[in-house]
Amino acid sequence: MTIALALEYIPRRMKELGYGAEYYIRFRHLVLQPGEKAEIEAYNQFYILVEEVTELSIVSDFGLFDIADNTTNEQTYEHQGAIQVHNYADRINHLRFIQVIPTTTAKG
Repeated sequence: MTIALALEYIPRRMKELGYGAEYYIRFRHLVLQPGEKAEIEAYNQFYILVEEVTELSIVSDFGLFDIADNTTNEQTYEHQGAIQVHNYADRINHLRFIQVIPTTTAKG
C-alpha cells in the first residue's frame, strides 16, 4: 500500500468502524538493526503499512505481513493489538507505518 492509498483508505475505514473523523494520524518510521525484534502495543489504534519491506515480518492480532513467507495466502497491511516486528535481514531495514489513533469510542 502506498502513502496516497493509505490516506484515501483511512477515512473510509474509520467511518466503517464508527469513529467518523474522530481520530488523528501519525507517521511512524522504524529503523531496525540486523536481527532486531520489536513489539508495538497498539490495542486502541491501527497501524497501516505504507510500503512493502523484504526480509522483515510483521505479526499482529489482524494477521501477517512477510513477503518471503510462502505458507500464507494473504499479506496484511492493517495491524492492531500486539504487533511483533522481526528484521531477519543481515542489514538495517526501514519500516514505515501510518498510525491511526481514535480520539473517541466507536459508535456501534
